[in-house]
Amino acid sequence: MLLYETRLPKFSMYCPSCFYFRLGGISDGSLITAPTPRNNTTSSMEIRENNLQTTMPITLSPSSSDSRKFKVAAVQAEPVWLDLQGGVEKTIRIIREAAAEGAKIIGFPEVFIPGYPWTPWSNTFVEAAPVLKQYQANSMALHSPEMERICEAVKEADVNIVLGFAERDGASLYIAQVTIGQDGTILNHRRKIKPTHYEKTVFGDGSAQSIYNVVQTPYGRLGSLNCWEHIQPWLKTHFYAQHPQIFVGGWWPAFPPHLGNSPYIVSGEASSRMTQLVSMEGGCFGLVCCHVVSEEGAEKMKMKGFPWFQFPGGGFSTIYGPDGSTLAPPVDPGTEAVLFDLLHTVVNGKNWAPARYPGKEEAEADVVKQNEVPNAANSFSYKANLPENGAQGKE
Repeated sequence: MLLYETRLPKFSMYCPSCFYFRLGGISDGSLITAPTPRNNTTSSMEIRENNLQTTMPITLSPSSSDSRKFKVAAVQAEPVWLDLQGGVEKTIRIIREAAAEGAKIIGFPEVFIPGYPWTPWSNTFVEAAPVLKQYQANSMALHSPEMERICEAVKEADVNIVLGFAERDGASLYIAQVTIGQDGTILNHRRKIKPTHYEKTVFGDGSAQSIYNVVQTPYGRLGSLNCWEHIQPWLKTHFYAQHPQIFVGGWWPAFPPHLGNSPYIVSGEASSRMTQLVSMEGGCFGLVCCHVVSEEGAEKMKMKGFPWFQFPGGGFSTIYGPDGSTLAPPVDPGTEAVLFDLLHTVVNGKNWAPARYPGKEEAEADVVKQNEVPNAANSFSYKANLPENGAQGKE
């Protein structure tokens, strides 16, 4: 597997969607920080932050984010198709390889275990059925020995990861993501809110708590999105309200625009631009993480002969900055690679439950849900409560 590292000019970004400055980038190994005050005066950055702390409708306070520069990794790799144990082994190997290169945050593609099923798109459902039977048998349960092995590998490597996997829950499948912290704890588990097009013949809809998809890590607030969730406006609105600084866009394998008269929106170029747009809208770093499909993989997944595809191919992984600039240029679409970049984040606070519900029943349900999901309120110490008048508050 090839390892790529980029070093690009530093920059500062103002995030119009989140109403405060974020800083990022890397070039010469130096830290990127707010301007240093001179002659006992306050810098323009500090003025901006201080004004916001008194005028914004939410409470801002210093966070526990690590202010040192750190390395992130965007994975472009071929799954071990229809092989749960093989997929777990490869995931662990990539974690160890990326950690050995210094990565602290690692992003994986959508349903990397056991691979993205283009099969029902490119075949009749009857033709796809044998593959889909194997697919379900090799999907992974959230609470399983396989997930425990991955969590242990994350802990040993001292990294944070966002992993996409096909989740088997009873007889149903879901396009799921887990964010695993460097202590091996699952910090967030979510399911793709609405499967795309033919995905609906295989996967169920995500559950309500899946809109909570940003967690605090020692390296900043880390978010996750799956595929066309990048173009779901209300989901993105809630995503930005959680103040993401870095996010992993988990993607399918996708191919050149208009290949075989395919719609532009299914191309790798269009997919990558969706992550780029979220980076610009949210003022955050975006990791594009996607599959590679070999000739052998295409044969196994019954993708060969369909005019939208070419093999080997499918890759378009890259990393975007908060201004939309490309920090890690894409590599050959048929090549497995881990793309690295060095980042620095500055976090400026907590989000105290911005939503308010006039109805008592809805407010009570919201409070219960927030207290179930620690990252929903941006703090493990925060507990939402419901005052006697029925309006939400904080302790």
